[in-house]
Amino acid sequence: MIDRLSLVTGNEGKAREFTTLLGIEIVPVKEELIEIQSLDVMEVARRKAADAYSKLRRPVLVDDTGLHLKAWNGLPGALIRWFVDQVKIEGILNMAAGVSDRSATAIAALGFADANGTRVVSGTLHGTLATVQRGNGGFGWDSIFVPAGWDITFAEMSSEQKNAISHRRRATDALRQELGLPGT
Repeated sequence: MIDRLSLVTGNEGKAREFTTLLGIEIVPVKEELIEIQSLDVMEVARRKAADAYSKLRRPVLVDDTGLHLKAWNGLPGALIRWFVDQVKIEGILNMAAGVSDRSATAIAALGFADANGTRVVSGTLHGTLATVQRGNGGFGWDSIFVPAGWDITFAEMSSEQKNAISHRRRATDALRQELGLPGT
């Protein structure tokens, strides 16, 4: 049984979150990976996982997330990190200022690779794009995503609240089932 996985990330907070969600030790590893440009987080995660395993030669986990805005026909999708890096959260909000349909979908794709090949699972959470940044928790675009049924952003939630409902939680539940890991 798997009791420890390497997660290719530069974000130690993400490794801690995965340790909590999967109930096994997740060790962050910095490694430059090929990241294809695609709106499809599943394809991005599949390619990253295969590349990570070819470089590390041990069971490895990668993730990719997307924020899909209905009014923008799915953009920025898997390109959300580049949007945040280039125009910042304020820039995204400014670009969306006149958008009346603020429906958004958060998708997390997890790629797992080992000697038996590569597997990818995903988790989806519907919500809305906030009109202003709110909250100090989380990372990335957490301050502008309001999950359906809530009136606060991910960044305003406690870690426990976010981990109970997030797209990443749903993806880790699917991965746990795929890998035969016990529930947390």
